Amino acid sequence: MTPEEQQALSTHAREIAKILHRNAPAEAIETLEGIEKTVRGQLLEP
Repeated sequence: MTPEEQQALSTHAREIAKILHRNAPAEAIETLEGIEKTVRGQLLEP
């Protein structure tokens, strides 16, 4: 992967994380397990 591709991947991953965080209940992302379950649920929703 080129440095430019790595930078683009990092930038997009951060933006995705911001969207997921905005749409997650605060109590669901207090633990690593909660974060994992929430992200999985958000990504697997239709």
